Amino acid sequence: MNDTKQTPIAKAGLTRREFLKAGAAAGLAAMTAAAPFSHAALAQGEAKPKGRPNVLIIISDQLNIDAISVFREHYKEAAWGPHWVKTPNLDRLVGRGVAFLESHSANPVCCPARAAIFTGRMAIETGVVYNNIGIDDKVPNMAQWFEQHGDYDRAYCGKWHAGGQWNCPDVDGPRKIPGFDTIPVMDFGVGATLDYQVSANAEAYIRNHRGEKPFLLVASLLNPHDICMWTGSLMGRLVTARADEFGLGDRLPILPPNHSYSFSSEDPSGKPVTGFDDAQWRNYAYDYYRMVEKVDADVGRMLEAVEARGGDTLVIFTADHGEGLGRHGRVQKWHPYDESVRVPLIIAWPGHVKEGVIDDAHLVSGVDIMPTVCDYAGIPAPPHARGFSLRPLLDRDGAAPAGWRDHVYAEMQHVGRMIRTAQYKFVKFYKFSGKGDAPFVKKSDGTATQFEPGHGADYEENPVRLLFDMKADPWETKNLAGEPQMASVLTSHEALLREWEAKLIPGTHYDRN
Repeated sequence: MNDTKQTPIAKAGLTRREFLKAGAAAGLAAMTAAAPFSHAALAQGEAKPKGRPNVLIIISDQLNIDAISVFREHYKEAAWGPHWVKTPNLDRLVGRGVAFLESHSANPVCCPARAAIFTGRMAIETGVVYNNIGIDDKVPNMAQWFEQHGDYDRAYCGKWHAGGQWNCPDVDGPRKIPGFDTIPVMDFGVGATLDYQVSANAEAYIRNHRGEKPFLLVASLLNPHDICMWTGSLMGRLVTARADEFGLGDRLPILPPNHSYSFSSEDPSGKPVTGFDDAQWRNYAYDYYRMVEKVDADVGRMLEAVEARGGDTLVIFTADHGEGLGRHGRVQKWHPYDESVRVPLIIAWPGHVKEGVIDDAHLVSGVDIMPTVCDYAGIPAPPHARGFSLRPLLDRDGAAPAGWRDHVYAEMQHVGRMIRTAQYKFVKFYKFSGKGDAPFVKKSDGTATQFEPGHGADYEENPVRLLFDMKADPWETKNLAGEPQMASVLTSHEALLREWEAKLIPGTHYDRN
């Protein structure tokens, strides 16, 4: 693994951090003299009403929850990610805030997950049930909601992928994100070229933002999504190495214990990859973790800018979904297993939230981000928001909540459904019609139709059930759904699923681009 080091910038021997601070100080001195409001005022806490922070949301694409090195003590087995990656900047962010280890994507696919993050609603409600569909125009996104209810400056830079068949938004026109000002980047669909643009632009925005209004800035990175270049199902640009061609030896990650597993894989979420040998899988994982380290460097650039402002910015770091990484023999996402569904969620605001806390007890979801940001901004959450504000779990001086949710709900692509409780994960699937605008097959006459709240029993179900004891079997190697002694657990989790199905309000504009 490559060590992350400070790089000298000038002959005087300044580190990058010292160089940026020196440049920033000179620039800020000039701006302070010319403007009624400056970064100096921000640092002194004079800028905004107490309790209304700037908000920086950083999103990574396809990042596993265990791919952060500070989590090593929580993922002790050698096959887990922290033993193969170095992420000093994300580690630092954890040290200044709260990291949730039971954090779940609302739908482990790019567009559905992002739509859930920016609306607080489930995929079936936004209408974004698979990739390249726009959010239903009746469901406001975060920027639209802030525009209606607050006075924040709102800017977006990087991958959006929740507005139709396009990736990065245009500054103007039909592909502009409603409610956000766009910081433009050149989009080649590759994190190696996109992410530096995003982090550098976000750094500049953070350092130079002035005015009475706080800001809401989203910096959306693409890596480690570049790992998809290894596999023909998406890009297929590279061929994986079949040997240790570079002499990496024991620096190549070991195969996970669930790489080959005994329970039936006949589920609609995808099949294991065939054709990779052990060397290819290990090289694949090695490259993935190097891409994660690139993400960490980009995060560090933005964190330095936040720190230069003097503590006025709430930082949220998360990902849309994880990466198969050879676990269950899979790559990419879409799957109900933890390598797809569990994602990092780190929230930091030194002096205001708890610091250095790794929370492995509370179940949280991507739909919690919208109400959390609203809470800190002092505005109400949108109607029908399905998540909870995480502020009771975060506030430094706040009392711990008397109770918390006992489960999270998630969807997979069109027809997969998941209930995760403290101990168990339950997964079921409906039969897919093959039609994006009417994905469910109704039992009565076999016609395809959209889902109707409270009528889950009317739709034809795939017979596959998955049930895992996540305490005893964190690698999800034994499907307990067929065990007679687990019948009551299946029944109780099915009941939780029906409760969700009764309250969701499906979106209708599935073709909105």
